[in-house]
Parts: sequence; structure tokens; C-alpha cells
Amino acid sequence: MKKLLLVVAFAAVGTFAFAQKPVAGDRTAEVGLNLQTGTAPINYNVPELRFRMFKSDDMAYRLRVNLGSQTTTDKFSFEGAGAFDWEAKTGTGFGIAIAPGIEKHFAGTKRLSPYVGAELGIGFNTGASIDVTNGSSPDFNNAAKDDSYSFNGGSQLSIGLGAVMGADYYVADGVYLGVEFGLGLFNIASVGEGEEKTKVGAGAEVTNKTATSSTTTIFGVAGGGVRLGYKF
Repeated sequence: MKKLLLVVAFAAVGTFAFAQKPVAGDRTAEVGLNLQTGTAPINYNVPELRFRMFKSDDMAYRLRVNLGSQTTTDKFSFEGAGAFDWEAKTGTGFGIAIAPGIEKHFAGTKRLSPYVGAELGIGFNTGASIDVTNGSSPDFNNAAKDDSYSFNGGSQLSIGLGAVMGADYYVADGVYLGVEFGLGLFNIASVGEGEEKTKVGAGAEVTNKTATSSTTTIFGVAGGGVRLGYKF
């Protein structure tokens, strides 16, 4: 039994001792880690995924992919004469973002691989939505039976260029932890026309259009975080 434990221990030490950084032809896949306090200190930051392909020992192509859609429902029941249920559904819309880029890696150490890079981000979102039953606005204080409210935001499109810097540390052969920080060089975002509908009691439904808009941002924090990845 002791011999078996020694063999396992030496195998584990060997695995960590021979952790290798990527070379030309290697690929990596990773997810972000969201460090938190409380009962769940570490969570997967999904659905963002990242992929890399090393063209050479010190140069890699990268791609970030992010898909997102979320709906939140709030409910409350009013009792007594004329009892009714107030409900509000808030949706983020369906969003997709991709960011192809390139990285330049430096010598670092046997396990540490620092790098700098750049990426082009392209994002699309169908627009936020709000649907309220028995209320004339998203505000709970405006709850009233037979009222209704809905909002559909315009679709959004954004294009931006960013710079990144970070480092990967290979804790075992093929497994690494990474940290990255980003700087947005510029970003252009546009929002299409939206629609808002309100109905109070037996009155007619009133429809209003929201205006289109566009914004341009020069230099801003583009995010970052801790990542867990695998080389294959």
C-alpha cells in the first residue's frame, strides 16, 4: 500500500513538474472564473468561452464567444375586493458577441506566459423587453387591475477595438490559470427604434416609439478577470 501511495505521489509531482507552455500548433479552450465571497466563492462565468490557436511558439490567434439571454419575473397578489395578480417580466433580449484577436507571448518562465494583444469586438442584441400585467408601468406602485404595459427596446449593434494584456500560469501539463485586463480603444454602438405600449383600464392602448440613438466611446475599461483553461 505504501509503495502504491509513493508511486501516485511521484506521478503527481511529475505531472506538475513537467507542466508545459503551448508551442506552435497547440490550441487552448477556457472559461472565466467569477471570484466571490460567501457560500460559493468560485463560479463559472458562463456562457463566455474563449479559444486560441498558436501559430508559433509566441503568437496565437484568439476568439471570444458570448451568448446571453435572461428573463426575470416578479409577481405579487393583491387580496380583498377586486383581488388581482400583478406581474412584470423583464428580459435582456438575446445577445451574441464575438471578438477575434491576436496575442504576442513573451518568454516569461517555464510555466508563466505573459502576453499582450488586440481584438475586434462585434456584438448584437435583440433589445430589452418589459411586459406588465395589471400595471401601467414597470413600477410596482402603479399596479392596477386591467392595466397593461409593454416595452420592446430597439435592437443593438456594437463594434469596437480593444487592447489586452495578461498572463497564463500552467499549474499542470495542459492546465492553466490566467488573468487578463482590457482597454477599449474605441467603440461604436447603435440602438434601433423601440416601442412602448400603455393601457389604463378600459381605455385605448397608447403606443409610443422610442428614438434611435448611437454612441461613440474613446478609451475605456474593457473588462478582464481570472480564467481557467486547458491546452490540447
